[in-house]
Amino acid sequence: MTSANVVVAPLLLAAFLQAQEPPATQGPTSQQQLEQLKREKQRLQKEIQFARQRVDNAGSLLNSKLRRGKPTFRAIDAGKPRGMLSTAPKRVERKTARIGTPEEMKIGGGDAMVVVNRRGISQKIFDDVSQYLLSYSPQANPDLIAQRVLYDLIRIEGVAGTLVDDEGRMKLGQALPKLQSGEMKVADAAQTFGTLQGANEQGAMEVTRNTVHGPLFEYVAFTTPVGEMSRPFLSPRGYVVLEVVESKKGKQPALDKIACNVALFRFVEDEKRLSDAQYQVTSGQAEVIVRDLDAMMKLPALYRPQAMRTTPEQALQSQLRALEGQLAKLESGGQAASEQATELRAQISSVKARIAALKEGPADSDKLDSDAPPRKKQAVEILKPAGGGN
Repeated sequence: MTSANVVVAPLLLAAFLQAQEPPATQGPTSQQQLEQLKREKQRLQKEIQFARQRVDNAGSLLNSKLRRGKPTFRAIDAGKPRGMLSTAPKRVERKTARIGTPEEMKIGGGDAMVVVNRRGISQKIFDDVSQYLLSYSPQANPDLIAQRVLYDLIRIEGVAGTLVDDEGRMKLGQALPKLQSGEMKVADAAQTFGTLQGANEQGAMEVTRNTVHGPLFEYVAFTTPVGEMSRPFLSPRGYVVLEVVESKKGKQPALDKIACNVALFRFVEDEKRLSDAQYQVTSGQAEVIVRDLDAMMKLPALYRPQAMRTTPEQALQSQLRALEGQLAKLESGGQAASEQATELRAQISSVKARIAALKEGPADSDKLDSDAPPRKKQAVEILKPAGGGN
């Protein structure tokens, strides 16, 4: 290679590489830069204007947020709760009591005063509870006492007659021998099986006169000796056993209290089933049969036939019996000449006169008004003993 070639070759290589490189890019022109700045200025002006508007509106926005206004709610149809749908009682026609035949009144080997759902209420238990209530409230109306006692007994026996396959009977059978032998205390049974409303977990409670648990429960509590356990008895929720701990005397008998321990053996644990059975009785759906017309008149109005509910004469007769009972008590206590006894005699005479007027009134009015429509006969005639329906 000549010296000329040595010099020329590098020059040719440099020229070739220069031709392969891309041309250098040119920057924006002055006109393009000016347009870009204008656009940026407009954008900044809009942001400044928006910020000023936010500042101007900040006060009103704050006031509107802090100001209390009437709340508004959106309503949705969520339907009815499942529990409401399942426990709502069906509308059924109420039944009324009737007078039964002697065969129908033979329940449990004896003659019953009232039969409820094929379970009998004896005359003795009715008399015992009624006399107990009158013992500390002698001025009470005997008719009202009778209705209160029968309502409680009908409710108890009606529920028991509905839940014939109850679980409480078996639990009571298991616990009763232990309770009677002292191996198990009533407080222990209360913790194991349950107790009544108003008692603590050990079954301890105070029973007052006119307790919400009913006349039968009150009668058992006040007639069981201190330190002893009662025999099992029924309540609207199941079988009850109570142990009397203390008898607390008040200033008057109506204020007496009994401290006791109570164990409850529920008919069933299913609360809905128990509620349905209670509703059947308290809404007049139980089958109630009475021994005679006298027992019918002692029933609460809920169970009597429409024609047998209180009439003016019956109300006066009830008032007369109450007044005569008060007078008899004063006379037996040596207060026959007292002002109170004199006033009671005057009231008795007045009530008797009103009863006589009621008895004579319809006949006299019929004579005076010959155009008056014939009066309807009393519906007592339909209440003769029969084995049929109501």
